[in-house]
Amino acid sequence: MPKIKNQYLEINPWKIEEIGYKKSESQVSESLFSLANEYMGIRGYFEEDHSEDSLQGVYFNGIYAYSPKQIDTSYLGITDKVHFMVNAVNWVKTNIIINNQNINFSKIQHKNFKRTLDFKTGEMKRSYTALLDQNLEVEFQFNRLLLMEYPQYGYQNISIKSNKKCNIKLSLSLDFSTLHWQKYRFWESKDKGLITDKSYILSELPTKQRILAMMNLNINQTVKSSYFEQDLSIGQSLTFDLDSNKEITITRKFTAIKEKNINVNSQTIIKKATIANDKQPSYEEAIKLNKSYYKNYWDQFDIVISGNEEHQQGIRYCLFQLQQTYHGYDEKNNIGAKGLTGEAYSGHTFWDTETFCFPFYLLNTPDAAKNLLLFRYHTLDEAKLRAKELDCKGACYPIATLNGEESCDLWQHASLQPQPSTAVVYAIKHYLSLTKDYQFLIDFGMEMLIEISRYLFSRGDFNPSRTHFGFFGVMGPDEFQMMVHHNTYTNYLGKETFKYTLKMLEYLKTNYSKSYNELIKKNNVKEQEILYWQEAKEKMHLLYDKETKRYEQHLGYYELPHIDISKIPETDFPLYHNWTYDRIYRNDMIKQPDVLMMMFLFNSHFDENTLKENYDFYESRCIHESSLSPSIHSILALQLGLKNEGYQFFEFATRLDLDNYNRNTKEGLHLTSIYAAWMNIVYGYGGLRTDQLPIKLNPTIPDTWNHYSFNFTYQTAIIKVNVYREYFTLSLEKDLEDAIIIQEQKVVLKKGKHIFKAQKKEA
Repeated sequence: MPKIKNQYLEINPWKIEEIGYKKSESQVSESLFSLANEYMGIRGYFEEDHSEDSLQGVYFNGIYAYSPKQIDTSYLGITDKVHFMVNAVNWVKTNIIINNQNINFSKIQHKNFKRTLDFKTGEMKRSYTALLDQNLEVEFQFNRLLLMEYPQYGYQNISIKSNKKCNIKLSLSLDFSTLHWQKYRFWESKDKGLITDKSYILSELPTKQRILAMMNLNINQTVKSSYFEQDLSIGQSLTFDLDSNKEITITRKFTAIKEKNINVNSQTIIKKATIANDKQPSYEEAIKLNKSYYKNYWDQFDIVISGNEEHQQGIRYCLFQLQQTYHGYDEKNNIGAKGLTGEAYSGHTFWDTETFCFPFYLLNTPDAAKNLLLFRYHTLDEAKLRAKELDCKGACYPIATLNGEESCDLWQHASLQPQPSTAVVYAIKHYLSLTKDYQFLIDFGMEMLIEISRYLFSRGDFNPSRTHFGFFGVMGPDEFQMMVHHNTYTNYLGKETFKYTLKMLEYLKTNYSKSYNELIKKNNVKEQEILYWQEAKEKMHLLYDKETKRYEQHLGYYELPHIDISKIPETDFPLYHNWTYDRIYRNDMIKQPDVLMMMFLFNSHFDENTLKENYDFYESRCIHESSLSPSIHSILALQLGLKNEGYQFFEFATRLDLDNYNRNTKEGLHLTSIYAAWMNIVYGYGGLRTDQLPIKLNPTIPDTWNHYSFNFTYQTAIIKVNVYREYFTLSLEKDLEDAIIIQEQKVVLKKGKHIFKAQKKEA
């Protein structure tokens, strides 16, 4: 794997720190020091003026615009209207003038630069000393915070101290004029003003979605204050003299209200924001609230690694960012590939949510997992429309979306990849298997299963002799192969979708006959349709060779020219930026696991010999151009006893952004890769398998660690796993109802602590 880490942050198990300003990493730091609370997010950019390369970004979950440049196409089925998460109000904008000198960070001399992000409080701090004319030294401390428990609240805290008396003018704005993608401006100001000590601005997108931004200021000394406004911004100017060695502190309390209902009038939104701002806790109270929130979070979800501080910092950073991104606050939210940290991937949700992100919530907060599924249910109508656009029946879930509409304008992805739909089915199956929430199946799940099966049957077809069924002209998870026939992943998940839909129909018919009859009637399911799905399942064409135990990735894959990926220069990465688009498709190089992804999702279906044969063949062809790839390879390598290989992939996965392995962290964090890093420990080193009951657990430990621990929830019981070199323990506060398989033996765990001797497995 010819990718090299670029490490410039300090190693600390409970925070990230940048000591000394790293100009070349300015945008990378903006991503790494991002804050979010699911409701909104803000990149770690500078508040004051500067001339650095920057992506100044503030984003609100579910707030989007449509591209002003729609695709002009006469080809049916190709998306011609794309939407994206739009850059919103810059609520920390601060202009600073000292003794008539404008403070531009890039143009002044400075020392003692430090930036930190604390995992225990969610507070981002940045400080430095400005060296100005006439030996004037001014110390700046900029702190910011998003409240986790009450996510409409944000805070900015500015402290200034100088070695000499000086005159200071600060202008603090709420500014909607930020350019999206640095070229488009979408917001239109609808109302602005001053209510007692509160400045506010209400702005609207062409989608009629609105955001009300409001702020008030708390200052620890008397200052001269004035209100100002421009077309897309409002703010307050403060003028004061700062005595030598005295410190002034200005706290901005920010309240944001997003409104998607066009029938709610402006005055109602303003009143709602005013009441919320009046109730907003102080900065000190907010710190205490966040400390309490994160203490509870770390008590339940922390992964402890002793013996390797880089890995400890890496996994804690991942856990911190995934909680910031999504924790089930709103069932209409989902998880964007960059979360709320950047504009790459347009804030869209992909099939990664159900395959990489979903297990964390399912095994920790099942209600949040349910909300992710409800997002798909709430967008079922859009999925039906998309299927119709593709000349299919049923529901085709989009490859990229914020609101349920297909927003990928690359037809080879939007039209050829059925995996978002099969991933939804996989997540429903996974959820029901572990929670037994059959009311969800009745109320929401069965309808999705029916409509997805309809889509798959209409998207696939039989061969002329009707001896086998499969999918033609598709793209599997490996996006370096397009318009292929019988992609193994696609066919296999299609088969499993038909199988599970039929199984759940039969289950409801037997156990909930009234609900079954209502669902059949509501969804107009005909007996012939059920027979078609049965036939497609039985005749699904899988390219499996019993002698070699290998699955061919797709029809004709073995005939593709071979490329030795180890000889590709590091300077060629990322390949999409350095190779012509068609060159990528002309060989057997794999972008990310395809057959191996199938073997991870349905791990219990494959014996170790089959897994090893396929791993050995496909791993050597995978370039890991996707950030999701290393974790899956690590998990499977560890299952096969390939300790060194699994360890190398793990190092890459858990510090992908912190060390900027892919050289694109500046665009935003790789959120689904962050979830994959959690899987890498729990499913990889922990040996957990949940794709089939009974669940399995078989922990191992790498040589560089002395101990590690993680928790997961099963049957409402929290299972605490502690792994040492010679043994591991499982601790429970209540009995489990069903057995689990530990080291290939069925065990019924009771309340208390259980000790197991470690097994040594060699490759």
